[in-house]
Amino acid sequence: MSIHTQEIQAAEEKKTGPNPSLLPHIKKAILIRKTEEKLLELFSLGKLNGTVHTCVGQEFSAVAVMHNLLPDDFIVSNHRGHGHYIARTGDVKGLIAEILGKQSGSVGGVGGSQHLANHKYLSNGIQGGMSPIATGVALANKLKKNNNISVAFTGDGTFGEGILYESFNIAAVWELPVLFVIENNGYAQSTSMQQTFTGSIEKRATGFGLAYFQGSTENPEALLQVCEEAKAYTRNNSKPCLLEIKTFRLNSHSKSDDNRATEEVKLAGQKDYLNTICKNFPELFSELEADAKQYINACLAEAEATETLTHYPTAEPAALQTELKFEKATATSDKRINVLLYENFKENFSNESFIMIGEDIQYLTPFTDKPYGGAFKVTGDLSELYPGRVRNTPISEAAIIGVGTGLAIEGFRPLVEIMFGDFLTLGLDQLLQHASKFKKMFNGRVNVPLVVRTPMGGKRGYGPTHSQSLEKFFLGIPDLNVMALNHRLHPGTVYNAIFKNCSDPTLVIENKILYTRKLNEAPIEGFTIEQSVENFPVIKISPEGANADVTVICYGGMLEDVEKAVQAAFDEEDILCEIICPTCLHPLDMSAIAQSVKKTCRVLIAEEGASFAALGSEIIARLAELSVPLKKTARLGNNTVIPCSFAAENNLLPNPHTILQSIKALKNG
Repeated sequence: MSIHTQEIQAAEEKKTGPNPSLLPHIKKAILIRKTEEKLLELFSLGKLNGTVHTCVGQEFSAVAVMHNLLPDDFIVSNHRGHGHYIARTGDVKGLIAEILGKQSGSVGGVGGSQHLANHKYLSNGIQGGMSPIATGVALANKLKKNNNISVAFTGDGTFGEGILYESFNIAAVWELPVLFVIENNGYAQSTSMQQTFTGSIEKRATGFGLAYFQGSTENPEALLQVCEEAKAYTRNNSKPCLLEIKTFRLNSHSKSDDNRATEEVKLAGQKDYLNTICKNFPELFSELEADAKQYINACLAEAEATETLTHYPTAEPAALQTELKFEKATATSDKRINVLLYENFKENFSNESFIMIGEDIQYLTPFTDKPYGGAFKVTGDLSELYPGRVRNTPISEAAIIGVGTGLAIEGFRPLVEIMFGDFLTLGLDQLLQHASKFKKMFNGRVNVPLVVRTPMGGKRGYGPTHSQSLEKFFLGIPDLNVMALNHRLHPGTVYNAIFKNCSDPTLVIENKILYTRKLNEAPIEGFTIEQSVENFPVIKISPEGANADVTVICYGGMLEDVEKAVQAAFDEEDILCEIICPTCLHPLDMSAIAQSVKKTCRVLIAEEGASFAALGSEIIARLAELSVPLKKTARLGNNTVIPCSFAAENNLLPNPHTILQSIKALKNG
């Protein structure tokens, strides 16, 4: 619409009033604005804490996008999401109560202003972080063939975040029904877009193959029309598009942090559509404003009358099991562990919700006649057997995990492969700030049964960035399970227990050396090999008919070297050791470890990764908390980069020789 046409329309409206069809939308926009103003008032009165990012000036963006969405269309929002929430749900009381920290709030007073949830609606304050989740929801919708779309709100400032582009790319490559809404208010907090952005939003969108639409909150009627076109395009074509909405934020970024030019804000306020309605039709505006205020005050009164959230439970360490039961370890197979993994995943594909995504995991594609099936040949021909449910992704670790989270939220059982554990750090934000938080942050409204599996470990000469054991960086993240496979336990036992019992995200560490090994069924002369009777068994290897002198704790691929060292300690030094090898590293059940160390009072912990602030540190701290007597302790790990030289790598990482020397020092020192 030209400037001249806008002027004519404005003149006509001044004579006759706004188009009657706009009145419901104007009413909703006024409700949003007055709610935001009420929240700022409450903050000034000291009745709420934290932060409040208001959308004053941007209300018609939310109103127009939410209009005519289907009930099961999925919305993900951001830090400035109050308008989105009200326009989608109408739940003013739940919003106010949530920000006041009331148990009657949207998520019981846990999430506050930035973390809201309702039916098919989630918001989070991490810039761009919800974009891949909306993409995963869109994939779920496409697989279900339900004609629903997902909508992802973000701002112009987020164009500095790589996760946004990763999401654009995956959505376009897989032709997913997701609508990316960019509310372009020209500023990231108080930093002008002119300082941080070059090029064109439209060209960036079309460069990824996204259809592009544009509207402005200065012209709600035209904006409503373009929003309908964008939603129809995405829904009817099952393809992504980007909708840029030109707008202006009249208030500061948060409560009072605003360095923008006063004159610029003043001019924007004069052009603001609601302000022009107020100026040109004061009676109409006053009537709608009075209705909104009355409703908001009623919602506030109801919210204030409800209970405040005053206590929030922390997760306590698991209580020690006084009668931890063990039985003979019975895992048997003559197949390599990568084959056992393949067979287990193949069995689980009988569940229609089972889906795998990752880099290079397809066996055959239309673009090659050479089979691959994953860097370590775990996925094999599953992509041929289950078309569309084993998908090659771009190199986009963060988005891969985010897409998996979206799939999990929508009822799928996603199994995400990260090709090398070293690359997992690129996805840390999606695990730490999103997947692991959602269940509690949204007060039980969301489950995320996401499984991320990745190979870790050295001793293959891959060098500093492909040989690391980085699990320490993921241990201790609340509500993120961390598992490690070993050669004494069938991997299917672990995965089946995860698929059956875990509604929280789970990270599975698969040692690279382990892929080439077979399940070790061989006995160790003079020792018994047992596993605890629980979902994720602990392996215990104990001297027969005698008390151990030293407890050796390890996990994952380290078990093989520890067994060799313990055998040598027995054969060469007459030192008896008991090995404790947990499968579940977090949350860690200390029962088996404590029971063993109470008898030996000497403990050695061997792990491939850095020993500082790692699992070994936690174990020793927990033993101290449990008042387990310790005469001597030792830790083995790697606290430097891993050299590419194969010989140097093997001498650097804990190995049978260094483990044996530590055992001797503990016993004899």
